[in-house]
Amino acid sequence: MKFLKFKRLAAAALAATMVFSLAACGTPGEPANSGDDDAAKTEASADEAEAPEASSDAEKPEAVSEEDWAAMQKEPVFGTEIHYLFNGGACVSAKYMAEVQGYYKEYGINATYMEGESVVNNVGTGQCMWGTDHIATMLVPVTNGVKMTFVAGAHIGCKSIFVPADSDIKTVEDLKGKKIAIHDGIGNSDQNITYRLLDEYGIDPTKDVEYLDIADSAATVAAMENGEVDASIFSDYFVLANYKEDMRMICSITYSPEFQDEPCCVTAMNNEIIEKNPVHAKYVVKAIKRAGEFNRMHSEEAVQAMYDTDKMTGEKADQQVFWDSLHFGLSDAFTEKALREIAEDYIRLGIITAKDMTVDKVMEMAWTPLCPDSEIEGLTVGDPVETENAGVPVKQNEKPAKDEKFGLSK
Repeated sequence: MKFLKFKRLAAAALAATMVFSLAACGTPGEPANSGDDDAAKTEASADEAEAPEASSDAEKPEAVSEEDWAAMQKEPVFGTEIHYLFNGGACVSAKYMAEVQGYYKEYGINATYMEGESVVNNVGTGQCMWGTDHIATMLVPVTNGVKMTFVAGAHIGCKSIFVPADSDIKTVEDLKGKKIAIHDGIGNSDQNITYRLLDEYGIDPTKDVEYLDIADSAATVAAMENGEVDASIFSDYFVLANYKEDMRMICSITYSPEFQDEPCCVTAMNNEIIEKNPVHAKYVVKAIKRAGEFNRMHSEEAVQAMYDTDKMTGEKADQQVFWDSLHFGLSDAFTEKALREIAEDYIRLGIITAKDMTVDKVMEMAWTPLCPDSEIEGLTVGDPVETENAGVPVKQNEKPAKDEKFGLSK
């Protein structure tokens, strides 16, 4: 396989632009915390926010009921600036689009994003109220006691296993005995996703392949070119933007029919903040669900908004194809069903190792739907497959952007 040198350089540049500066989420105007001080300072901040004096003169938003508004004014975060984690990019964009479109403000919520490295670290410790990430990244930490829970499904897909275009590997079954590159460490999201992809097609992911942890995507491309690895899991966008003619997709959580019935990413929220601010939390989820629908049904406008606010780079045509593949805005029924199946797989495959963990225990810890889809007037969802008891209509973008050169190998 011949990958041009300039492509590797371009890929390295792309990888850099896909990551925002990693400033942790802290109190406005204060530097980010790290180390052992985090928990103490977070706890102190929570105590300070226990009982702000709510202004009785605050005007009730039209979109909030009298009962809910009265309850919101008694909650600790009322009238304060609430932070959520946003690292940029399409996958986690709905919570940011809710701010851009003014949905939070419609509910009297002053929400603004903070840049940070990890949903688990920042949302789990309460430094930010909510964030979005892979189920494959967050589910194990939740079962190990990280204090957050999933409140809404975000979208399907976004990662696939690729091989060089001229590889002898033609099917998933051909990956048996091969070396597969992952990018975020052994036991983390890339490997967890790869485990389930291989398991679906009858390959024992714990015995039948070898994993190589290569942190940098561009370095992985070089390793594939040199024959050091046979395949790699990548973000679909990374390959679409750089290597769509040089690599072939073998299996995918985006395009493989077997994985069209589950979300890739979910929105997580801090447990303690939910407990102390349940009405704010409900309206935050309501805003995010509306934004998910906007992302799906007005995708060109949504992508343009990302460019206009400097939250997206690269060729717009590629970003649009990637965006439209994600089916933003999933029903709670769709997300809950998939979470049960994923939890069952994780326990069976030894990914979840917490003692005496069952699917029901995982669901109790990890799934807390705060705002039923049916309570959001006119809401539609993007479930790619029919889900029993979804309770709201499914409606898809009728003209999604596509690239005929990108997708599963024929």
